[in-house]
Formats: sequence, C-alpha cells, structure tokens
Amino acid sequence: MIHSFTKLEDLKKALSSAKIQRDVNSLLKLELPFFDYQDKVSILYFPIYGENDGKCLIVISKKDIFVYTPASFGNHWKSYKQLLTKSHGESTIMTFLMLKFVLKNYSEQFQRIRDRMNELESSPILDYVEDSGRALRRLTDKMESLVELIIILKQREIKQFDTNLVSFDYEILSTEARYWLERCRSHIYRIASLRTKSEMQSNRELNDTMTRLTVIMTVLTIVSIVVSVPGTIGAVFGIPALSEAYFSSHTPFLVIILIAATAMSIIFGFLYWKSLGLKYKR
Repeated sequence: MIHSFTKLEDLKKALSSAKIQRDVNSLLKLELPFFDYQDKVSILYFPIYGENDGKCLIVISKKDIFVYTPASFGNHWKSYKQLLTKSHGESTIMTFLMLKFVLKNYSEQFQRIRDRMNELESSPILDYVEDSGRALRRLTDKMESLVELIIILKQREIKQFDTNLVSFDYEILSTEARYWLERCRSHIYRIASLRTKSEMQSNRELNDTMTRLTVIMTVLTIVSIVVSVPGTIGAVFGIPALSEAYFSSHTPFLVIILIAATAMSIIFGFLYWKSLGLKYKR
C-alpha cells in the first residue's frame, strides 16, 4: 500500500509505526541521489530543484510504500494501471515514476543553466560565468549519481523493484538519463570557453583603460609645457634690473615673443600628440 506525505513529521511517525528505524534527517541533508537496501527495506532519496530546494524520499518495506515528495503522479498512474496488481507492481511503478520525475527536474535545471550561458555569450561577466559553472558542476554530480542509481537498480535485481515490468520504458529512461549527463559534461567545456572569453574581455578593457590614462597623462604634459613657457619668459622679463636696462623700450616686441613662444609650444604639443597615434575610445 502506498502512503504519500508532504510533511516530514508525518512521514517520521508513519515509519516509526511501521517499526522502520532510519535516520531521515541525515538522509535529507545529502546533496546527491542515494540508494540503500538493508533489512528488506529499500530507501531511495533524491534532492530536486525548485523554489525551495525540495527532497524526494521513498521507503519500501515488504507491505508498505512510504513516499515523501512534492510531486503528484495522479495522471501517470493510468498508463501503468494494469501493472499495479502484479507482484511488486506498486513499488516498481512508484519508483519508476519517481525516477522519471527527478530526471525531468534535473533536465529543466540544465535548460535554465544553458539559457543563462546563452545570455553570457554576448557579455561574459566573470562572476556570472563562475556562478553558472558551479551550478552546472553540482547538477552534473547529481546527474551522475542518478545514472549510477538507475544502473544499480537494474543490476542488483531488488525484489521491490522489478525492471521486467517496465523493461522498455526503463531502457528509454536509462538512455535519456545518459543523454542529459553527456549534455551536462559537454557544457562544462563551454564554461571554460566563457571563462576564457571573459578574461580576454577584461584584458581588452584593461588595455583601453591604460590607453585612456596615457592620453590623460599626455594632455597634462602638453598643458604643463604650454603653461610653463609664458611663466618662464615672464619670470625672466619680470626681473627689474633686466627690464629697466634692456626691455623697457621694447615692450610690444616682448609681447609678440611671449605670444609666439606660447603658440609654438601649443603647435609642438599638438604634433607630439599626433605622433603618438593615441585614440580615445568611449
């Protein structure tokens, strides 16, 4: 008989009443799919993705099936209705439907990660790339554990899960799980490519920043030269003894020299600017 629970405390009470001693709290802390079979009791645990990262747990004893999951399998039971009356039919179908649900959940998470990676192709920001990389690695670990669990359930020939009842569908499920695992693995290399792209973009931005700083320093150098020339000339001509003895009668000429010297320093500064070939990029 199948007993479904959405509250953890209700599940614990039911297990206690059935005299099944398991550390449920420790199980729910695991980050990867887990399977255990001892004392004629099978336990399958799956972490899933959602608004609040959910947990799925199936405990199968000789008489009862305890299910803790946010998923609902109402419509899916109809496809396997004729198998439910067979020996271990309920436990087999329940486990199979749970595996399908978890695989669908993981594949949807992969699609979300891939969509984020597609957005990063045009603007590979390193922090976002690393976030996607971490999420993809965690998903890949979960997918590897799920594929391994699917293989184990078939090879160990556990009584509560008779793969012969759903042999064709189970092969399809196994193939699909391997497919999504390969997709996850292939996109790990894509993360490396995005990381390289981001680093190249950062280097370009750094080079542009250095170019802008060089332009600013060049402008400041030219301005300082232009400003210092009139000041130097003015300082020399401003000495009272010299100005009285030599320059008092040639004031217009001195003004022309001052203007010419300033203009020449501006021209030479401009030519120096052009010779550097610097361009300011916005």
